[in-house]
Amino acid sequence: MTKPKRIFVLGHMGAGKALLSEALAKALQWKYIDANPSLERYIGRSLSDILGAQGEESFHRCETEIICHYIAQEHVVAVLEESVIATAENRKLLSSEYVVYLKVSIPEQLSRMSGGRVPLLPIPDMKAFLEKQHLERDNLFEEVATLIIESISVEEDVRKIMTVLES
Repeated sequence: MTKPKRIFVLGHMGAGKALLSEALAKALQWKYIDANPSLERYIGRSLSDILGAQGEESFHRCETEIICHYIAQEHVVAVLEESVIATAENRKLLSSEYVVYLKVSIPEQLSRMSGGRVPLLPIPDMKAFLEKQHLERDNLFEEVATLIIESISVEEDVRKIMTVLES
C-alpha cells in the first residue's frame, strides 16, 4: 500500500477521535487538524433539530468545503464532525481518501461521556440518542472507511494504524 498523503478520522462522539488524531499526527510528524465543531455533542440534539432543514443543508455544504480544503493538503491528520458522512457528496469525497473509522460501543461512549471527557448532553435519554446515531451512521462510516479500528487505547490504536501504514 502506498502511504497516504493525508488521513481523515471519523467516528461517533466519545470515540476518542481527537485524542487518536493528535497522537497519530505526532507519530507521523504531520499536522493535526480539528475540524469537528461537535454541535450535536454540545447541544444534545440532531443537526436537523438544531439548525432546521435549510441550516442542516448549509452545514453539510460547509463540511464539503472543509473536506475539499484538506484534500488539497498533504501530511495532515484531520478529525471531522460525526455528521460528515450524512451526505452522499461527502461520502464520495471521503471514499477516495484514507479514512480511519474509530469504532466505539454505546456502553464505552456512555462511560467516556460520564467521565467528563465529553460533556453530558441536555437530553433525557442519552442511550436512546446514541442508539439512533449508531443505527443511522455505522454503515455509512464503514462505507467510507479505509481502516476500521475498534478502539482499545490511544497508544494501541496508533500502533495498529502505524503497522497498517508501514505494511
